[in-house]
Amino acid sequence: KNDIFILEAGELFGDVIFFDDPNQGLEYVQNNVQNRMIIILDLAFPDLLPDGHKILQVIRDSSFLIPVIIWSARDEDKEEFADLIKNKAFSFLKKTASSEEIINELLSADDFINTNIDTALEEWINAHSEEQKNKPYMVTVEGKQLSLNDLLIEIRKQTPLGKQFSKSLSKLTIDLLSRNKERLND
Repeated sequence: KNDIFILEAGELFGDVIFFDDPNQGLEYVQNNVQNRMIIILDLAFPDLLPDGHKILQVIRDSSFLIPVIIWSARDEDKEEFADLIKNKAFSFLKKTASSEEIINELLSADDFINTNIDTALEEWINAHSEEQKNKPYMVTVEGKQLSLNDLLIEIRKQTPLGKQFSKSLSKLTIDLLSRNKERLND
C-alpha cells in the first residue's frame, strides 16, 4: 500500500478503507450502498476468494451509481475486458500507476458522483424521512405503485424504469428551466 497515496486520498476524501478480503469489502458496500463511495478494485485475489470480475458483478447487483476503478497488474484479454465494461467499470489503472494518477482518477470519479443526475436523485430521495420514503409516490402506466425507496432501487440498479424516470425528470427540468419557470438556487 502506498503511504503517500493513503495520506493524499485521506486529505481529499476523508475515510479511506482497505479490505484485504473481498468478501468483507462486498459486505461493507452492500451495508453502505446509500453512502457515497468510490471503489478501487483489484482483480486478483487468492484462489479461494472471488476475483474482481465477480466482485464488480455483485456490486452492480446493488448499484450502478458507485464508481469502481479497476486496479490491476494484468492485461485483460478481450473477453474479460468486455465483462468489465459491461459491468460499467469507471476506469482502469495499472498497479504501476503513480499516486498522482490514482488521485486524478479518484477526482474524476468524485466529479462523476457530484454531477450525475441519478446520484442527485439518490441524494434527494435519501433526504426524506423513512416514513416519506415508504409511502406510495408514483404510479406507472401499468398501474404499479412505487414508493421513493422502490424508485431508488430502480435508479441504483439502472432498470428500464429507473432510467426512464431519470430521463423524464431531466427533460422536465430542462423544459421548466428553458421556460424560466424555475431558477437554480445553487
